Amino acid sequence: MSKLSVEICKRIYDVEVTPGEELFICSVAKYVEQELNEVQNAGIVDTQKMAILAALNIAAELFRLKDSREDNSSVVDKKADEMIRVLEQALSV
Repeated sequence: MSKLSVEICKRIYDVEVTPGEELFICSVAKYVEQELNEVQNAGIVDTQKMAILAALNIAAELFRLKDSREDNSSVVDKKADEMIRVLEQALSV
């Protein structure tokens, strides 16, 4: 593990990262800062409240993506089952 310093809202945070993940962590930090700025632009000035609201926004996005992925997986499973039935019918003729 190595340490990486990232800046979020003009504060520096030291984060332990696995070698090779530095760019990823920098991108994540930038995304967190964007979410915090979005909350701040809505008029929230209390930093704790900003952090909680930004975390809620990020979590909501994650949950929507997970739901979407599960929906897509279900569609793929149904199509695969349909293709298997068609192939089984074709091979049994």
